[in-house]
Amino acid sequence: MNNSDNIRLSIIVPFHNAEGTIARCVESLLSQTIDDVQLVFVDDGSTDSSLVALHTAIANTDLSVVVKSTGNACRGTAYARQLGIDLAVGEFITFCDADDTVEPETYSQMLALADERNADVVCCGIREIYPKRIRIHNFIVESFPDLNHMPLDTLHCSLCTKIVRRKLFADIRFFEGIDCWEDLGVTFRLRLATDRFAICHSPFYNYTRGIASSLTTADMTRILNDHLALADAAERWFDARPELKSKYEHFLNFLKFTAKIKMLRGPHKDLRRWATTYPEANRRIMSYRGIPFGYRLLFKAAHIISKILY
Repeated sequence: MNNSDNIRLSIIVPFHNAEGTIARCVESLLSQTIDDVQLVFVDDGSTDSSLVALHTAIANTDLSVVVKSTGNACRGTAYARQLGIDLAVGEFITFCDADDTVEPETYSQMLALADERNADVVCCGIREIYPKRIRIHNFIVESFPDLNHMPLDTLHCSLCTKIVRRKLFADIRFFEGIDCWEDLGVTFRLRLATDRFAICHSPFYNYTRGIASSLTTADMTRILNDHLALADAAERWFDARPELKSKYEHFLNFLKFTAKIKMLRGPHKDLRRWATTYPEANRRIMSYRGIPFGYRLLFKAAHIISKILY
């Protein structure tokens, strides 16, 4: 086992009923080209054989390993990730989902870049793996964007594609109970906490995607509710910091606008609800450059129609 004083990176893996994927995930973590790491596994109320599969996978490792349970009930991703942070001892922290993998050189190269650039956060690209295709997302710029210009996408907002200096989490905790967009709730505050970001132009993280059409109405409802809850939590956070709220008003309105987009499609299509939820965000539709121009025109038309109807 490594002495905690020598651990450079804590890798946090929360899991819930991941018996079919966790061994592959662990194998990719054990294949890293560094050994001064801590593996923190958080079992979030699994009812399958995930824990057995995990212990089998880590049986012969000499790495520092912590396995913790949230209890008999599933407490949610945000709770499990926060518990992992509280158990971490590394200089840096990162996350890996139990159904994903990372390339062998991922963390050695990211830590080397952190040292070279004296960075607090290092970001890498993503290999997005679908059942029948792979999409690669890489940063095309050398610097991480200002918060008012940050796209609300996986590349920029996922914590799995970043190593973060652990001391930054002293004042930043997950918004508990929000399990979709929980990364975004942390990332926007990290962006305000430090300017020392570095970009690694390699798709090191292998993000396993399911089939979008398999989402149920209940899933879509949960996602929409979490998005709205995150927008509310972010506004409360900014309300306590009025000087930041004024400076980053554009980000907050873009976040609100994006949070309610599902109200205009699918089972939640409700123009009245969309128009009356965060109405202040609708006045700035054409300024949201993160949304393709054609869609902005459609949203603008929806706004005009809603003003006529309601």
